[in-house]
Amino acid sequence: MAQRIKQVVMIFALLSVCPFWGTTQESNKTTEEKERQQNLNREMTLEREYDPIVQDATKITTLPAIREMNITKRPIAYSNYALPMLPDKDLILLPPGKLMTDIPHSKHNGYLHLGGGMLFSLLGDVGYHVLNTEQDRLSLHFSHRSTNGNVVFKEAWLGKRKAQINDNLGGLDYTHHFNTAILSFGGNFGYSAFNYYGKPTNLSANTSWMSHVVTENEDTTTNQGNRLINAYAAITSNFPYSLGYHFGIDYTNFDQKYSLSKESKGMTENHTGITFGLVSPVRNGQSFGADIKANILSYTAPVWKAGSPVLSVNDSVFKTHVNATLNPYYRMEINKLKLLLGLNLMLVSQNDKMNVFVSPNIDLEFPFAAWSVFYTRLGGGVESNSMAELSRINRYINPEFPVDASKTWADLKLGVRSSAAAGFWFDIFTGYKYTESDVFFNPSSYPWINEGFNNVSMVYQPTSHRIQVGATIKYDYQHIVDFYLKGVYDHYRLKNSDTWKNSYAISGLNDNSELKAYGRPAFTGNAGINVRPIKPLTFNLDYYMMAGMYAGFIQASYSVSSLSFVNKSMKDIHDLRFRASWKFNDRLSVYAQFNNVLFQKQDLYYGYPLQPFTAIAGLNFNF
Repeated sequence: MAQRIKQVVMIFALLSVCPFWGTTQESNKTTEEKERQQNLNREMTLEREYDPIVQDATKITTLPAIREMNITKRPIAYSNYALPMLPDKDLILLPPGKLMTDIPHSKHNGYLHLGGGMLFSLLGDVGYHVLNTEQDRLSLHFSHRSTNGNVVFKEAWLGKRKAQINDNLGGLDYTHHFNTAILSFGGNFGYSAFNYYGKPTNLSANTSWMSHVVTENEDTTTNQGNRLINAYAAITSNFPYSLGYHFGIDYTNFDQKYSLSKESKGMTENHTGITFGLVSPVRNGQSFGADIKANILSYTAPVWKAGSPVLSVNDSVFKTHVNATLNPYYRMEINKLKLLLGLNLMLVSQNDKMNVFVSPNIDLEFPFAAWSVFYTRLGGGVESNSMAELSRINRYINPEFPVDASKTWADLKLGVRSSAAAGFWFDIFTGYKYTESDVFFNPSSYPWINEGFNNVSMVYQPTSHRIQVGATIKYDYQHIVDFYLKGVYDHYRLKNSDTWKNSYAISGLNDNSELKAYGRPAFTGNAGINVRPIKPLTFNLDYYMMAGMYAGFIQASYSVSSLSFVNKSMKDIHDLRFRASWKFNDRLSVYAQFNNVLFQKQDLYYGYPLQPFTAIAGLNFNF
């Protein structure tokens, strides 16, 4: 394995001397151009859809988390959980410290958001610009989300269980502008505590006649602890008319307190990411360049103690994983026409195997009318699937199994977006994606664990083909009334893998036609309307739905003493949320929000009910 890693380093060292050495898209832009691009991003955020905008950030009630290997922009990402259920958002938000101070422009350096409500729900955000000059920016931020209330199961025999979630994230970001370069560095510390309160799906071997069984050893009260430490640094050139460069390094340490029970210590993951590039402008908005990025992931295996329900796993999964991508490209931007032509040359080394593959990297935006654009993107890439990242998507992921990297050979998207009338905007798109070792989540599928934490999400990694169609429309009438509507349909075709890891997640389904896109909806839709009858008062009504979701797990037969894998159709999710806010001035505003107004009993993850109807009130204060 060590020899292969050396070969990887040598291969990319040789490739790195090619004349197409490059950097990221922003490396060759002046400060003025970057500010224009940032303003454009904000405008597009507001034009794309009216999901939570920055000054209405209290509509977002999940913890901000820093995505790995995005050193230059440091966007805030939001994971979803039951306080309340929220979909993933396709938004570019402002960096920490600018939240609720830049749109509209504010001269205040700090912000404070406090909220609380039913089921012991508490929310809080605070941030401050310690330095805020043209040369130096230093900002501090901290966020908290917690709940400690009962949720009700649809099954009467389960009754009520307490859902305990406590998320915290704090950090700092610093940027210094030299005459010819920009230096940035910072870090984050996060801690999340939660319990596995979900409906049990594991079975005891001697109770095969029951569809579910609750044992005395089932632990639904102990809090798992996820700790995250992140640090990053980057330097980017700031002279656009000559050779430009970018270099960044990012390190994340992710540690879980327990394994499958509190009797055993959990796994530790170390993730180091490196980016480097050079770009050479030619003329008339044209440039040649290349980017290179690498990810190195290493693990410490869970410590097993006698009597604890720890699986015997293949030791190779805890060896160092390496993936790297070299991306030579040609870029052209003339007026509104934008073209990117490139390749992704990728290498993945994991589980004592090495794979090399190539995908295209093409991006075209072609204006065919004054306010209309046809766009197409054809790309691919490698997703490291670090435990730190996946735990923000599904906190109940199995704490004993590192996940293989996903390899996307082709990711095609075609669409038309237009703003043909004042205040009206739409986007119609379709796409196709082909991925090896895609990530799907299932409840626990192995029958021999009947103690410790239950309903732990297993990762299933088949090859997936996804066809997607969707549309978004938005209309804004003089900033008094606006609405948005978005719908997306995804059709999946999966091909099973013969790897040992999949055997734990899928057992008994040999026909690929029976496989489902577990944990992913076939159709998603969201809509909202915002009304401002008078300047200080705003009413928001947001609706989100997910339909066509499946879960798969082992279930016992009533007629024979046997176990079989079944596909379980999950109830559609219908989440309606109402919010009213009053803005006294540019410093102070208050709000009241009502979640799950339709009083639905529904699961985002199988067996984990979302919160019932809740009311939350709070305030925002800029200082």
